[in-house]
Amino acid sequence: MSHYQFVGVDVAKDKFDVALQLNKSIHLECFSNDKKGYQAFSKWLAKFTTQPWVCMEATGHYSELIADYLSAHHIRVSVVNPLQIKSFARAKLSRNKTDQIDARLIANYCEHMNPRVFVPRPESHKKMKELSNLLDVLKMQHTQLSNQLGCVQSHEAQNEITKIIKLLTKRIDKIESLIAEVIKEDENLNRNLNLMTSIKGVGKLTAYKVLSHVPHMHNFRNAKQFAAFIGISPRQHQSGNYQGKTTISRLGNSALRKSFYMAAMVAIRHNTLIAPFVSRLKQKGKAPKSIICAVMRKLAHFVFGVLKNKRPFDVSYA
Repeated sequence: MSHYQFVGVDVAKDKFDVALQLNKSIHLECFSNDKKGYQAFSKWLAKFTTQPWVCMEATGHYSELIADYLSAHHIRVSVVNPLQIKSFARAKLSRNKTDQIDARLIANYCEHMNPRVFVPRPESHKKMKELSNLLDVLKMQHTQLSNQLGCVQSHEAQNEITKIIKLLTKRIDKIESLIAEVIKEDENLNRNLNLMTSIKGVGKLTAYKVLSHVPHMHNFRNAKQFAAFIGISPRQHQSGNYQGKTTISRLGNSALRKSFYMAAMVAIRHNTLIAPFVSRLKQKGKAPKSIICAVMRKLAHFVFGVLKNKRPFDVSYA
């Protein structure tokens, strides 16, 4: 580990600050968040380092562009959850917050915590995620306007809302067909879609979400890690004689969590394998919400299993 030079990057929309600690000196610099900035950063790294390890917080599109560029130029890079950096700052009793201080903190985190190395997503997965996010926006607008239509009294407003709803319906259908095309053209995506939908309760929409947000299932060593990534792992609260309620952590991907919630509702009604599991939880006096969360975790384990083993869901094996 000591042969690496650790570089922290604090990413913003228009720029990114970098910090490199060499011996007792700190090198600070700022670059524009565009292709010219990436090229200048690469030259800066070549000037001051021999084996850099660049680390940054996950800030969606802005951090991924930098990480993709660095990875393509064979530079080791890690993209970490911002909550991890925040917790690391608290552990170090960090009192100040500026872009340069954050960059130094991220470099320090990388040196001590050995984060997972970033693996670029295939273009098909990027298309999937962007189309999936757009689909969510259109569906949210469709729902909002549909609810508003029942409250509007004027004939003119009703006509305009109705026209917009019809247009949104067409665009939603179009986006769904584009997603289907992307999956059809990619052998890996198509196989994984069929594997996930072999689980009763996991429909295409849930599978689309997994495909767009989890391009590499091998990033998770086991199903518990996958459930934690979604944010549905149990969170216990106990101290001394106090025993609080066990809830889900919610420290994960909210879009996936929402999809697995809907899948759990379907599975509770229609999956015969889930029915005995639900019945046992009811006999133990578990609350309805706790049962739904338990089914969400069960489905997450099923999804992990079929994708990891590359085999359709087998009821007898489960």
